[in-house]
Amino acid sequence: MSAVVVHGIGALCTCDPLLGDAPGVIRDAALVARDGVIVYAGPEATLDRSDVPRGALEIQVRGAAVIPGFVDAHTHIVWLGDRGDEYAQRAFGVTYDEIAASGGGIRATVRATAPGTVDDLAAAGRERARRMLASGTTTVEVKSGYGLEHEAEMRELDAAERLRQWPDLPDVVATYLPLHVTPDGPRDAYMDDVCTRGVTAAAKRATFVDAYCETGAYTVAECERLFTAAASHKLRPKIHAEQLSHSGGALLAAQVGAVSADHLEHATNTDFEALSKAGVVGVILPGASLVLGGPPPPGRRLLEAGCRVAVATDCNPGTCYSESMPLMISLAVALGGLSPAQALVAATAGGAAALGLTDRGILRAGLRCDAVILETTNWVDVGYHLGADIVDSVMLEGRLEVPSKA
Repeated sequence: MSAVVVHGIGALCTCDPLLGDAPGVIRDAALVARDGVIVYAGPEATLDRSDVPRGALEIQVRGAAVIPGFVDAHTHIVWLGDRGDEYAQRAFGVTYDEIAASGGGIRATVRATAPGTVDDLAAAGRERARRMLASGTTTVEVKSGYGLEHEAEMRELDAAERLRQWPDLPDVVATYLPLHVTPDGPRDAYMDDVCTRGVTAAAKRATFVDAYCETGAYTVAECERLFTAAASHKLRPKIHAEQLSHSGGALLAAQVGAVSADHLEHATNTDFEALSKAGVVGVILPGASLVLGGPPPPGRRLLEAGCRVAVATDCNPGTCYSESMPLMISLAVALGGLSPAQALVAATAGGAAALGLTDRGILRAGLRCDAVILETTNWVDVGYHLGADIVDSVMLEGRLEVPSKA
């Protein structure tokens, strides 16, 4: 049996909606976990020492704030190659579409990634996942989408599984993203393969299926066909929707009962109302919104429509090369109209909802003990101290996986 007790917490941000106003702060608190599960999260004054297992690791944080581990619900961290040159081109006014038309963009990453072995892909993803954990991310969704050809897509998913098996990395949830970049060969044949061989093989490796519904990428009809084929294999749908234009992807997400609809910069009030009614989580990706210079992430608009909101990094080589959830929280406040409390909840409990996970994202007895001990006594610094290294240590399933810097 393993156990840990965190003493002297100045502000325990539980992100628990049962505790009232977000982010559900308990002052002068303690946190106790046994075998990776929280057994106490409350005022230290009412902690019964008989509930603390003998031999527990006892951590004194001297007034620091503690928050749930971040749940990053949208990433593409398994890739090879580099697209720094494109970043420089955009700074001189070359558009995303112009870069893609010249053979760059996602296709450039496919060319670099598709030949990679599972070992190559896992090694590259491991370094990004380690940086994520160091900045407080304890669960991360990992998409395929840079293989295109069937076997290459499966290697990406196998690399994601390899990451999940390493105990010193964030927990991994895999997503099959076959409709990302369009094929060079016959489109109908590609769709046939994805909707038969693809979803069958992916079901053994992934939890979700995803599609990029966008002008120049895949149509609503093609995405719907994929989701229908995947449903028989119990792959739940997620969708890239309304990022660069209004494509109809958000309404499709509502129609098929997707777990989440992501990006949504060009979504309409009608879209948001449909997502809310269908219970689809709206995932905003403020880093990508910033880099591409389009409309701001619609965090406030989603909340006003009654939607559950998640914040994620969209870590990828082209439009948001960042592993930092604290930075995304800052941008969700500055660009997306969320309050600091709303942004913190969206990055934790909201991210868990966007992955269909009910055992994390909240610090409550009975849930998984993924927690971040901050260097500051003020939890607002997560978003307020822009770009700062504010994480002191990280607990991953009740283990002190990132030790204190002190």
